Amino acid sequence: MKTFTEPLLGLKEFEDLNAVLPDLKGAIQISGCIDAAKPHMIYSINNGSGSRIIVTFHEQKAKELCEEYRFFDPNTAYYPAKDILFYQSDIRGNVLTAERINALKLMAEEKACTIITTFDGLMNPMPSPEKFIQAVTKIAVGDSVNLEELTRHFTELGYEKNYQAQTMGEISDRGGIVDIFPLTEDNPFRVELWGDEVDSIRSFDPESQRSIENLEEIHIYPACELVLTKEERQAGIERILR
Repeated sequence: MKTFTEPLLGLKEFEDLNAVLPDLKGAIQISGCIDAAKPHMIYSINNGSGSRIIVTFHEQKAKELCEEYRFFDPNTAYYPAKDILFYQSDIRGNVLTAERINALKLMAEEKACTIITTFDGLMNPMPSPEKFIQAVTKIAVGDSVNLEELTRHFTELGYEKNYQAQTMGEISDRGGIVDIFPLTEDNPFRVELWGDEVDSIRSFDPESQRSIENLEEIHIYPACELVLTKEERQAGIERILR
């Protein structure tokens, strides 16, 4: 961390900036910083510690800034705005949802992280962190599960049931084998059951179906941002039918 922050400590302007930050109650304008130096400047404020949100004006700029900023802070995620046609059809499949879920996952798992978004993304509503964390499902070797309840639970979390889990957001079950492809992972998981007990868990290649790694436990994040309880779904149906 000091390797990045110390070179700026000799600049009077940067020292003046750090001096006013503890008592700052409003906005402060910084000018004269070229684009290439902005990630370095942003990271060095407050000695690179703490969580922060970086907001920019355009999607492409946010993506570029995210890639550059990860050099200073690996715990950085891009939180995109929803498509204009989001509620009609996600024209990019699960890509946007996956990026948003990954940002929520980072905030849930890390004590300090950086989220980069746009003004449009900043205005999108987000689920409460507590409710989102409660929806995360843990499966470990040796757990007792009900196959029917497990698959129904994952469909309630936004997963689409298919013959094979080949793309993100899909789940399949075949004779005591449950495949699920979370939006937060590069490869799907295969959960094998012996009766009602989890016998083994492993990641696998969706194309070749070959196993990659044996695992003791996995955490499955929702495939949608808004997770409703049974009571909330029933209340919504009753409102529609009124």
